[in-house]
Amino acid sequence: MYSKSLNRFATLTAIFAVFLIGVGASVTSTGSGDAVPDWPLSYGSLFPRMVGGVLYEHGHRLVAGTLGILITILMVWLLKSKQPKYMKVFGVVAFISVLLQALLGGLRVLVVSNPKLQNTVVEIFSVSHVEPVRIAIAITHATLAEIVLCMTFLISLFTSRLWGEFKLKEVSTGFRIARLYTIVFVFSFIQILLGALVRHTGAGSIIPDFPLSFGKVIPPFGNLPYDPNAPFPISYSELQFKVALHFAHRVWAFVVAGVGIYASILVIRGKIEFMKGFAFLWLALILLQILLGAFVVWTKLSVPITILHVAVGATIFGLSLILTVLGWKGCGLGEVESKVKIGVSHG
Repeated sequence: MYSKSLNRFATLTAIFAVFLIGVGASVTSTGSGDAVPDWPLSYGSLFPRMVGGVLYEHGHRLVAGTLGILITILMVWLLKSKQPKYMKVFGVVAFISVLLQALLGGLRVLVVSNPKLQNTVVEIFSVSHVEPVRIAIAITHATLAEIVLCMTFLISLFTSRLWGEFKLKEVSTGFRIARLYTIVFVFSFIQILLGALVRHTGAGSIIPDFPLSFGKVIPPFGNLPYDPNAPFPISYSELQFKVALHFAHRVWAFVVAGVGIYASILVIRGKIEFMKGFAFLWLALILLQILLGAFVVWTKLSVPITILHVAVGATIFGLSLILTVLGWKGCGLGEVESKVKIGVSHG
C-alpha cells in the first residue's frame, strides 16, 4: 500500500496547510480582513493591484485556492489508489472541509460589505450589530482551518512507511501515554480557540507585560488601568473581558505544555522508538511557542512574530494528533500482544 510519491504529496499538502494558517494570521495581524469588499474576486479581478491590505487579504485567498487545488488532487489520488477505505474518507472530508472554509471566508467578507446580507443576518440572529456575527464566522472559519490541517496531517501519517510497516513492529505504548496525548490534543484545540478569540476580539495587546500581568501574577481585575478618553475607548466591563480572555490564553498554554511535556518525557524515557522523534519535535516546538508568545507581547504584536506564533501553534496541534493516533495504535498492538501471550500460556 505504501507509495513514496503519494506520501510526499500528502506531506507537502500538510505543510501548505500550516502555511495557509500563517498567512491567515497575517490578515488579522495587519487588520486587512476588510481590505477587499467583494468575493470570490477582489475588486472584480483575479489579480488586483497588490498593495496595502489587498496584498494580505488577496494573497490569503490565492494561498487558500492553491491549498484547495492540492487537496482536490490528493482526494482524487486517494480515491483512485488502492489505499484502504478510511484513507479515501479522510480525503473526501478534507475536500469538503476546505470548501466550507472557503465559503465561510467569503461570508465573513460579504457580511461586512453587503448591506442586504447585513440586514438579513441581524434579523436572523436578533442582534443590534453585525460585529458579533462577524467574529463568530471568523472563529468558525479559523476552526475549520484546523480541521483541514488535521485531515492533511492524518493523511500524511497514514500514507507513510511508518504506518504501513507498523504491524511488523513489536511496540507497546501503554494506555497512559495514549490517554495523555489525547488530553494534549483536546487541550491544544481549546488553546487554539482561545487564541482565535484573542486575535479576533483585539485582546492580543490588552496585557502589556509578560510573564506578569500588569506587574502581578494575576491581573488586578478590580483595578485595571482604564482611560475613558482614549482614542478608541471601550467600557470597563469590556476591558475586564479582554484581559480575562488574554490571561486565560496564557494560563492554558502552560496547562497544555505541562501535560504534553510529561507525556513526551514518558515516551523518550520509555524508549518508544517509533514515537520518540515526534516527541522530541513536540518538546522543541512547545518551548519555541512559549518564547514566541512572550515576544508577541514584548514586541507589541509584531506581525512576523505573530504569524510565526500562530503557525507553530497549528503545527503543535497537528503533531499532537499524530502522537495521539500513534499512542492508541501502539496501545492497541500492545494489548493484542499481551492477550496472545496470555492465550498461549493458558493453552
